[in-house]
Amino acid sequence: MDILVKLRLIFWTLVIGLWGLFLYQYISKDLALVPQMRLSKNPFSGRPAEERIMKKMIAPTPYAWPRPPGQSSGSAVSTGNRPVRQNYHMVPPVAGGLNIKGILSAGSETMPDHPALEKTATADGGGTREETVPQAPPGFAMMESRHFIIYEEGASVSKELVDNVENLHGNIMLDLVAFSPWTRDNRRVYVFFAQNQDTYQRLTDRPAWSGGVASLSERKIYLFKSEEAFGILAHELTHIYFDSFFPAERSSPLWLSEGMATYIQSERGHSTPIWLAQNLKLLEKGGGFKLNDLVRIDNMQGADEDNVRLWYAQSYSIVRFLTRMKAGEAFYTFCKRLRDGTPVHQALYQAYGMPYNKLSSLEYAWRYDLKTGKISGSTH
Repeated sequence: MDILVKLRLIFWTLVIGLWGLFLYQYISKDLALVPQMRLSKNPFSGRPAEERIMKKMIAPTPYAWPRPPGQSSGSAVSTGNRPVRQNYHMVPPVAGGLNIKGILSAGSETMPDHPALEKTATADGGGTREETVPQAPPGFAMMESRHFIIYEEGASVSKELVDNVENLHGNIMLDLVAFSPWTRDNRRVYVFFAQNQDTYQRLTDRPAWSGGVASLSERKIYLFKSEEAFGILAHELTHIYFDSFFPAERSSPLWLSEGMATYIQSERGHSTPIWLAQNLKLLEKGGGFKLNDLVRIDNMQGADEDNVRLWYAQSYSIVRFLTRMKAGEAFYTFCKRLRDGTPVHQALYQAYGMPYNKLSSLEYAWRYDLKTGKISGSTH
């Protein structure tokens, strides 16, 4: 063999070896979490899923949102410049109910609550300032882990709780590691677990229907222990991780943000809301919103409870379809194009190619897949 060929072979062997070593060192800590994962169910759930099934179906709802009081016709949905989101993102508990106008519905199933101004952008990558660890509230113990500082009401923090939260993080990173590389940089999330709703309300000053609240810009999540708590945690961690991928001036589209959070809540947090399964059945029967309308909705102001649930279920289903219908980096590319300001139909085509050059094509394929599972290879 010619000496020049041998030298080239040695050179490229060294280059590939060094690249492999660098890659291994970069991701080894995250890979180390995978074999430790034991989170095959929601650790806070005490009842079988079949015992929690809703007894009545929600009737199909029209495409248009109901108009808030005093709003003129033709402006029922806010589709202009999205306002800066408030610091808090609220989720009601099982005992309460959602009504976007703030009026409780007795006996209603739980789901996230989103006012018109709902959260601040987290485009600083979860916070760029030096970490200042909050003090434990009176009556709470504190324990540090790799990705969290966990506060639990009582004399000490349960190691089982810490392990479950870390395992949840590992599960979530299987989907979101590319969107939140800052999680490697010792910027942790602060999780406060109250033993009951009374302590939670004293701590957060939230209303009786609130089951969890997150300050996304400060990376703080407040919960009280319930069957819904783990799902709420998965949902809110997704907002902190996924929404940080988008800049403050161009925050994540609401349908994409909530669809991804509900997807992670269900798929990785093993906490599928009862209303989700019911509304997926409506979508399979042809119900739901026109996709062009769904992606234009940028706040929930004035929407009734059934419409909100249907919108969440459809956003979840579309995100699930986009993440599963094509291997590789298609979904990441799609989100990156949206982050860079590309219109949604162009971002779709650039990421997935033909025939996905317009939203109507995506809607047709998604609805076909709802019935058959032949495109994504899965069924709901």
